[in-house]
Amino acid sequence: MTEIDLEKLLTKLDKSSFTSFEMTEGDFSIKVKKETTQVVQPVATVNAVATVATDVEATSEIADANLEEIKAPFVGVVYFAPSEGEDPYIKVGSHISKGDTVGLIEAMKMFNEVHSPVDGEVVELLVENGSMVEYDQPIARVRKVGDN
Repeated sequence: MTEIDLEKLLTKLDKSSFTSFEMTEGDFSIKVKKETTQVVQPVATVNAVATVATDVEATSEIADANLEEIKAPFVGVVYFAPSEGEDPYIKVGSHISKGDTVGLIEAMKMFNEVHSPVDGEVVELLVENGSMVEYDQPIARVRKVGDN
């Protein structure tokens, strides 16, 4: 199975209603399990409190409008440097361009590059170097610049 086939499969599974999937093809096998979470919306009982909360949420949305998350395209271990002891691809304050390599994800003993979807400045690394990440998990946050 090629990297592109695997990426297409994981994307389709993510959009499907399946909560688990298992496949074996020759010496290749994959098991995927989605975690399901229930979202509970708090109910405001006092109108004044609800108004203040709405204003704060609106301000946060405006402040976050220029932020873009870089997400893991695979399940695996994320590395922000090409190898131990080398300079990292990105760090907080780094300026990156769309398509730049921002890290590697090791999955099934293969290293896959993670590329930036936008031009911008790295404002936060959301996971530690060498940590396990899930499919579509945000790994870094970038403040967009220009028309992206």
